[in-house]
Amino acid sequence: MAPYSMIRPRIRKRQTTADFVLQALYLDILQGEYQPGSFLRLNDVAEQLGVSIMPVREAIRELASLGIVDSIPNRGAQVRYLSLDDLVETYRARLYLETLAIRLATPLITAPQTQLAREANDRRVAAAKSGETYNLLATHEAFHFQLYQACNNPWIIKAILPGWRNAERYRSFSLQNVEIQASLDSEHGRMLDAMEVQDSRRAVGILHHHLTTAAEAAAVRFEGTSIIDRLPSLSELI
Repeated sequence: MAPYSMIRPRIRKRQTTADFVLQALYLDILQGEYQPGSFLRLNDVAEQLGVSIMPVREAIRELASLGIVDSIPNRGAQVRYLSLDDLVETYRARLYLETLAIRLATPLITAPQTQLAREANDRRVAAAKSGETYNLLATHEAFHFQLYQACNNPWIIKAILPGWRNAERYRSFSLQNVEIQASLDSEHGRMLDAMEVQDSRRAVGILHHHLTTAAEAAAVRFEGTSIIDRLPSLSELI
């Protein structure tokens, strides 16, 4: 797979400055511009992005709420370290929450929602081919959350988001295996197909395989060890 390029986002219409800073910092962390353990200093970030300190504070508070950084009062934040235990707990949470969302969403999803999900997946495929990190991340998230939102439970969606965003820090390890990535890509369409025919068991099974495969590939690449036995089995989730 070709390396992804960084295209720094610009402030869009109806986007606040704090959202712009959050987006830029999050992408920089994922891209390794800020390594685990490094500091995000308020003045430095504000100067780099050409904004005032206030939106930087707001963005850092949001990153801290997602568990991506640890806030340091009046100074900024420190990027949290990656660890095998954190990877396991992140994916355990994702498996329980996201399979619940899919199980509830499958009998409720509408034709317009499935169409929006297919369009998001098409954009994800295009972004992967073009190698643009921002578009790939945004469209991948848009696809999954389009499916999850069909469960009509906003609290489940809110609970999913922190684990999703933290998992992206580990997903780059699984992306380094081209064969695994190709398999994961194919599962997006198959999961949507299962939901369209209201086969919740099959949809949950595909998502379970999707997440455990990504987690295992990341663990093997990150620490050279398997974590399958530390993740919930499919029978625990159905």
